[in-house]
Amino acid sequence: MNCKTSFDKLITEVIKMRFGIAQRRMGVLFRILNAPSSHTIRLNFLSFQRYCSNDSTVSIGEVKKSIKVPSNPQYVPIKYLPEEVTQETLRHLHWMLQKDILGQDIFLIGRPGPLRRTLAMQYLQLTKREVEYVSLSRDTTESDLKQRREIKSGTSSYFDQSAVRAATEGRVLVLEGIEKVERNVLPLLNNLLENREMHLEDGRFLLPASRYDKLLQEHSKEELDQWKLVRVDEDFRVIALGLPVPRYFGNPLDPPLRSRFQARDVKEKSFK
Repeated sequence: MNCKTSFDKLITEVIKMRFGIAQRRMGVLFRILNAPSSHTIRLNFLSFQRYCSNDSTVSIGEVKKSIKVPSNPQYVPIKYLPEEVTQETLRHLHWMLQKDILGQDIFLIGRPGPLRRTLAMQYLQLTKREVEYVSLSRDTTESDLKQRREIKSGTSSYFDQSAVRAATEGRVLVLEGIEKVERNVLPLLNNLLENREMHLEDGRFLLPASRYDKLLQEHSKEELDQWKLVRVDEDFRVIALGLPVPRYFGNPLDPPLRSRFQARDVKEKSFK
């Protein structure tokens, strides 16, 4: 009789426990289905990572960032984010969002393929950031990043290239193939990453936003323009895409340049 009573109590406890689990799951499902229509929420119960985005903010997990309306929407990548974002991709985007908020530049390293570039474009589409893309090679020179001299209407003039446009307009400069660049270009990138400074061929000089704003408190805008000082936008970021060297052919990054980036290993997607 005692054994039967104990068995009945055990069955009752198991039923209550399973009912409680089912009730909690139904509660979570109810909250998801009744979320505001202006938000897009994707939830994976395996890693509990949540992605939420609207016109003014984007949040991944506990990290949240305000979104600015792009002044040139044609520079914002489109059609890179899939309908369902995997948890592996969300973890990468979560890390990139953290570094962006801290004002740090990013270096995505991995095996050859489009995965690193796709991940960078997905992040830029998610945050509605304008992009300047440069594919680096052994033939890339400083003029390809800074300014190029061209003849227009019979007059030779300097035209800003991707790095300068990204710095002054507050865009994200995507550098793919950074392991291919020659040594003479590295000091230019190092100074741009560390100090946000660059001397241009037409006599102008790029200054970081903090120093420019400090000078603006003591001098007028006309004086700074006369001195040919140009403000680097505080939203300017650099995302470098590269391969691990010496496993693959290329030039290993110098320690001073490598220390300017926050690196992340982007592995191939698993199908398990």
